[in-house]
This record gives sequence, C-alpha cells and structure tokens, in this order.
Amino acid sequence: MTDSHRLTESVGRGNPDVLGVLVVDGDGTVHASETTSPEMLRAAVAITVPLRDLLDRAAAELGCGELASTLVEGREASFAVADVDGFRSVVVIGTREASLGSLRSDSLWLAARLREGANA
Repeated sequence: MTDSHRLTESVGRGNPDVLGVLVVDGDGTVHASETTSPEMLRAAVAITVPLRDLLDRAAAELGCGELASTLVEGREASFAVADVDGFRSVVVIGTREASLGSLRSDSLWLAARLREGANA
C-alpha cells in the first residue's frame, strides 16, 4: 500500500461524516481513494476535473494566485477540493451533517502530506 493510500484511508477512517476521500489528477486518473461506493468515485472525478480547471482559470484571471482549496456545499452532501501540486487534487466528500471547516481542513492536511512525500 502506498503512502497516498494510507493517508487517504486515515482521513476517512473513523469519521462517520466523511463519505469519501480521493486523490485525482487533471487527466481524471485516481491515485488513491477511500469511498463508500464506486458511483461516488466516478461522480467525484467527473465533477472535480472540470471544476478544478474552471477554478484555476478564474483564479488566474482574477489575480488570486494559485488555487489552494474550495468548498462545494449541497443540500445532501458537500465536498472540499485542495490542490496538491498544480495537477493533483484531494477531494473530501462529507455528509449533510459534516462540518465544512473540517472537510476543508482534512483536504488541506492531506494535500500538504502528499506534497511533503513528493519532496522527500
């Protein structure tokens, strides 16, 4: 098991408000995942790849600098996306009851650990 898989599992394990965690790149390749269903994995990739592209372009046009993270809040679930290295993203999907701050914090924590591992 790779470090990215261990780290991904550590975010979701023992937290009933986390429905899924994944690391996906801009081509839609999943590098690690911990989800409750394959459908959730497919949906998360289908949403994250174009969303990340759109947000990267918008952030550049607005002069925001590189995208660090974003949250999408829905009525039934929410998710946080955090940049790893300009190409890979961490996605943490939570239940309706999940704290948005916790989802964002978990995604940023995992992204930072993955960057540290890549630089080691």
